[in-house]
Amino acid sequence: MSATSDYRTDALGARLRDSARSAVDEISSIKILEFALFFLLIAHSVLPLPSIGFPISNLIMAAVVGLAVFRRPTFELRSNQWVIPVFALGLFYVATLSVFQEPTELAADWQGRVIRLTVTFAFAMVIASGRIDLRSGLWGFVLALVVNVPLFLAGLLPAPYGEYLTGMIGDKNVAGLIYAVAGVLVLYLVRNPWFKYGLFSFLAYSVWLTGSRTSIAALGAAIVWSLAAPHLKALGRVLLAIAIYWLVELLQEDYSQIGAFSDREGSDLLRERIDAASEIKVQDAGFFGSGLGEAYITFTDEPYRVWFFHNSYWTLLVEGGWIWAAVIVGLTVAVMVRPWKSELTHGQIIGQALGLVLLLCALRLGEVFLTLSWAIAIGFALQVHSSPKVRSAPGADLTDRQKGLSDEYSQATA
Repeated sequence: MSATSDYRTDALGARLRDSARSAVDEISSIKILEFALFFLLIAHSVLPLPSIGFPISNLIMAAVVGLAVFRRPTFELRSNQWVIPVFALGLFYVATLSVFQEPTELAADWQGRVIRLTVTFAFAMVIASGRIDLRSGLWGFVLALVVNVPLFLAGLLPAPYGEYLTGMIGDKNVAGLIYAVAGVLVLYLVRNPWFKYGLFSFLAYSVWLTGSRTSIAALGAAIVWSLAAPHLKALGRVLLAIAIYWLVELLQEDYSQIGAFSDREGSDLLRERIDAASEIKVQDAGFFGSGLGEAYITFTDEPYRVWFFHNSYWTLLVEGGWIWAAVIVGLTVAVMVRPWKSELTHGQIIGQALGLVLLLCALRLGEVFLTLSWAIAIGFALQVHSSPKVRSAPGADLTDRQKGLSDEYSQATA
């Protein structure tokens, strides 16, 4: 064997040892509580948990918030603290509006919705502040999504949409959104390139299995963004965002029933019927909105069957009018997209890609804003735009991931 072959063998062995050591470090540093709670955020629906008349996912998010209360923040929000009073004022407005509006017969309970929105936002804020270890939580989140696929394909999980991937998640469009968000997050979460792109490919294929055309298009847009945006200045990224929006709209209008989606004519006719009724309700809501829980429609031939909106922007407009929509959409764009910022780190580019997924999915999915996916994405984006706290007290050293974020922050502000 030649010296060159020996060198290549040694080099390959060294890379394999480094990869194995990195994997061991990844696993050994995972915090079990965060891992388990985020795993349950996906898996709770198929576990034999008692029904208590309150959404289990809300209780799990509340448990994460409760856990965070006993910990110190590891990130300084500083210039990002404005999101808290802005959201609080917006929620106070829409809650007050709901008090004085007469709810329609089949409207959801607005008090329960206020509680859910509050818990969801608090969940996002504890992620942003670093009071919980997001990396450990995301590993639990991703593992649940990975396990969901083979169990679903084996017929061991619910399949309310037939062949389209749902399982632990229940709705194929919600599943598409969650898998798309997780796929983008993996591009930041995983360090080993082979594992990163292998896991991303698996999650991207899972998005395809959901059959959610909007989520597929949104994930494709996020991939384009993550590849092209690092090489563009602020104006270039704005133009890229406009081009992506135009392309997604073109695909949805002219190419939504070709190939694998050629059998969607019936469901698309129903969607058009729901959209037409939803648009009328948006117009009737006026500038101020009709109150929380009102984003639904019924048809005269099925007066007690509720259909929810297929557009998250319309949901905001009906529930809280233009004021509520401006608060939530404006907060999402300002936190995640930040079109005015020219120099961005890798984590901040991923935050923008997540924002793109949410904003595009919101065009055709009724529940995007103020959901679990939105909260995780917002929390992540705030964290990568914040500076890590550095303490000199014993035992307060930064973790490797926080050090990495600290390095990114230094580069972004240099």
